[in-house]
Amino acid sequence: MTSTLLKLFIAITSRLPLPLARLLGRLAGEVSWRLNTRARFITSINLELCFPGMDGRARERLARSSLQHWGMTIFEIPVIWHRGLKALDLIGDVHGEDKVRRQLASGKGTIMLSPHLGNWELAGLWASTLGPTTILYQPPRQQGVEHITRVGRAKAGATLVPTNLRGVSALIKALKRGEITGILPDMEPDPASGVFAPFFGVPALTMTLVHNLQERSGAGVLLAFARRTAAGFDIEILEPEPALYDPDAATSVAALNRLVERSVEMAPEQYQWEYKRFKQQPDGQPKRYPRHSRK
Repeated sequence: MTSTLLKLFIAITSRLPLPLARLLGRLAGEVSWRLNTRARFITSINLELCFPGMDGRARERLARSSLQHWGMTIFEIPVIWHRGLKALDLIGDVHGEDKVRRQLASGKGTIMLSPHLGNWELAGLWASTLGPTTILYQPPRQQGVEHITRVGRAKAGATLVPTNLRGVSALIKALKRGEITGILPDMEPDPASGVFAPFFGVPALTMTLVHNLQERSGAGVLLAFARRTAAGFDIEILEPEPALYDPDAATSVAALNRLVERSVEMAPEQYQWEYKRFKQQPDGQPKRYPRHSRK
């Protein structure tokens, strides 16, 4: 039943003009805020952890705005999937395009990071137009919409590979060929595939995949996200600090989180704060997400 409703939602939403999709998404986020949903609960906890020095009222405004942007993202994604390459017309400026050109001209592979910030589906679509691209793909829980997701993400010619050893092997081969790989760097990995590193000062289990790929391929790393604007989107490109290329995994992973932090600080209201980023904690640390009781 869930898959059926999701497919119906995607089918209807995908044909909406972007302003209407955003309006409906903003309203959905506002409803989530007013109903004191678990999304609001998790968002508030994350913001309190990450911005403890922020004024309480300012943090509440940020949490409310974040839920509205979360709703907009949900309604925008079917539109982008449906439009395919035509969705690129929604992009205004590409800030840092020189960084991309310099990296691609090096002849080395490119690890393109796209955190859950702005609209990561559009960022992935844009990155796929730069050259042969392989994207790490985690199938959705609802198998009924997997085909729709795969088709939408591959409309610019990207190759999607699973989040397993076969997929990682495909990423390494693509990078050694001088191609592009796309990775979401802020998903919480399995404990065996990550280490704890600070994210806005809070221990966060963070993937070592980016470090391992870079070490084995010699690829360069960039971060790209599609920042929501009044007219559409701008692509923002960031380069990592040199520490990300350090052979020590802990040093590299800490630099990875700092890179994601820098991107989030550019548009904190557009980050997916309702995700349990700190669910896993080092031994001896308290749980970050108590049971939610709606009032």
